[in-house]
Amino acid sequence: MKQQNALRQAMRQSGQTRIQMAAALGVSRRALDKWLLPETSQDFRRMPETALRLLANQYGVRKSADLSMPYDWSNPAMNDEALILSVLRRANFPDLVRVCADFGMNKVKSRVDAALALVPEAERNLLGRILLRMLRSIEIVFEEFKHARPVT
Repeated sequence: MKQQNALRQAMRQSGQTRIQMAAALGVSRRALDKWLLPETSQDFRRMPETALRLLANQYGVRKSADLSMPYDWSNPAMNDEALILSVLRRANFPDLVRVCADFGMNKVKSRVDAALALVPEAERNLLGRILLRMLRSIEIVFEEFKHARPVT
């Protein structure tokens, strides 16, 4: 789950405004606004680990909330890199689709070798072939979706 979605979920669940959420996290409203911006924005800022932990502990919001399992159960402030590696190692197709949608195909594909290095050597070849096929399928669908005409 992207940090913007995590923050919005916490605000929605708690019924807090941006000002109230900023106060609960111990930051300025301006800092919270920058955390809520799209990652492509020049003013976007990544939330610090302490804020992520607070969201997880106070509001039950986790990065893995949209995924089939709590990949971050032992570390609510798991960074994006570790989450991507965990999903790749499990090779769960729906979770892989979600991670590709959230972090981008290029970022996920660039981490395949690192994920394979974390599994026993006897499993690497098979897992590598599975991941490449899954990622190729996801890439094809994403490309088709990108070029699809809107239904009117």
